[in-house]
Formats: sequence, C-alpha cells, structure tokens
Amino acid sequence: MPRPSKGGNPTELEPRLASLCGIVFGILLVATFAVTFDFPGVPAQADATLAGYSSLRTAFLAGDIFLGLAAVLAIPYFVQLRNAYDGTDRLLVATATLFSIVGIVVTAAVFIGETIALDALSGAYATGGIARTAAVVAAQAAIGSGAVAIFGFLVLMAGVGLYGFLTSKGQPFPRWLGYLGIVAAILSLVGGLPVGGAYVAFVAGVVLFLGWLFITSGLLWRASGRKAST
Repeated sequence: MPRPSKGGNPTELEPRLASLCGIVFGILLVATFAVTFDFPGVPAQADATLAGYSSLRTAFLAGDIFLGLAAVLAIPYFVQLRNAYDGTDRLLVATATLFSIVGIVVTAAVFIGETIALDALSGAYATGGIARTAAVVAAQAAIGSGAVAIFGFLVLMAGVGLYGFLTSKGQPFPRWLGYLGIVAAILSLVGGLPVGGAYVAFVAGVVLFLGWLFITSGLLWRASGRKAST
C-alpha cells in the first residue's frame, strides 16, 4: 500500500471535505426548517408578523445564518458530486449541478432579503399612522417574494431529480439511490402545486431529499478511501 504524503493526498481530501460539506449542509437545512417554522407564508400575515416581529427576530436571524451557510457549503458538495459522475452524460450532469447550486443560492438569497426587509419594516410599523399602513403594504410584497425562494428550492430538487436519473443507470452509486432522488424530486415538485395535500407531499419530498443527501455524502467519503488505497 502506498504511503500518504505528509501534506495529505488531494485525491482523498477533496471528496472527504465535500462529503463533510454535504452532511453539514443537510444539518443546516434541518435547523433552518426548525427555527423558521412560524415564518409567514402568505401576504395576509403581514400585519400580524410586523406586530410580533420582536419575538420572531432571533429565530429569523438564526434562519438567515443557517441557510446562508448551507448555501455556501452546498457549492463544494455539488461540485464534487459532479466529479463523481465523470464519464457519464456531461450535459445532464452539468445541468443537474447548475440547477442544484443556483436553486439553493436563490433560496438563501431571497429568504435572507425577505427577513432583512421585514426587520426594517417592523421599525416603521411601530411608529404608527401612515408609516404603519405603508409598512404593511411593503411587508405583503416582501412575504409574497417568498414564492421565489420556494421556486429556487424546487429548482434545487429538479437538479436532485436529474442526479437521480443518472444514478438509476447504475453509476456511480446504487440504482436504488437514484430512484430515491427521483421520488424526492417528484414529491417536492408536486408539493409546489396549489392543490390539496401538496404540503404533505412537499414535506415527504424534503425528508427523502435529506436521506439522499446524507447517503450520497457518505458514499463520497467511502469512494475517496478506495481511490486513496489504489
């Protein structure tokens, strides 16, 4: 067996670093969902949100930090995931990577922008009078922009679905993992439709996505060990 150099084997370290990024990425997503459970989902909640924003500020700030870090860590993970598909359909792999990265970055950017806007508007709301009315109207627009964040997440899931399709052919991960990614993407996309029961489908899709994310991260780590030993 060859000796590793003192500086470490880049062939081994890069996938392992990406694997850790994937795992922490998933943990941060779970944390984001947990702390932003009460985040306003429809513009009609603007008045109540601004009125009670002081009690929500800490949770939303934590959500900004968690989701922002998740977006940053997602980039090296998806880049290394793309490298794992070396030799397969390059166009589909590139599209899956682009969708995944752009999707999570858009989601994070819109969410953070929305919370910053609500924080600023809560101050105007507290002054009362015309400023309060204007703040509510502006907050309705800010909350409405959350649809863009959801769209970004659905783009991310479309990328996962493409990765699943590629994996279902048997490389570089087990076929069943590919099917898991496809089902997660389908459920999430269905969850974005304005139909009854869509929220349940969305939650199920997110849970399956997290499972797919943690498993692929573990497989990237294991694959790095195999490369290092050859």
